[in-house]
Amino acid sequence: MLLPKLIPFAKECKIERPDTVVQEDKAPSHDHHVQSYIYSIHDVTKLLWCGNSPDLNAIEPCWPWMKRATTKKGAPKSRAEAVRAWEQCWRDLPQEKIQAWIERIPVHIKKIIELEGGNEYKEGRNLHRLR
Repeated sequence: MLLPKLIPFAKECKIERPDTVVQEDKAPSHDHHVQSYIYSIHDVTKLLWCGNSPDLNAIEPCWPWMKRATTKKGAPKSRAEAVRAWEQCWRDLPQEKIQAWIERIPVHIKKIIELEGGNEYKEGRNLHRLR
């Protein structure tokens, strides 16, 4: 995903927004030493992100939404069917939904600041109106 998708996308973003940075959590697949090298040789900046931090990335609420949307008539019967369902769901994802997920981020940041950065914040709890 890094070389065929993320790096080209980040470089494209940098054309109009030179200060573009990539945010990833500390999942082992995102934290491998080779990734730092790849980011470096492609001149893409990666945001330093501490472990056990709340996910404030706008894409995070998308995954459960897509799972519900792709399984509401039952789980796909094969991997190929699942891929088709997820890709179609992604194409059908309303821009308004994405915008709402983006706009919720400042509210979450405010709450995290109120909690002085503790990791006890459970994203989205008591903020249902933002989903």
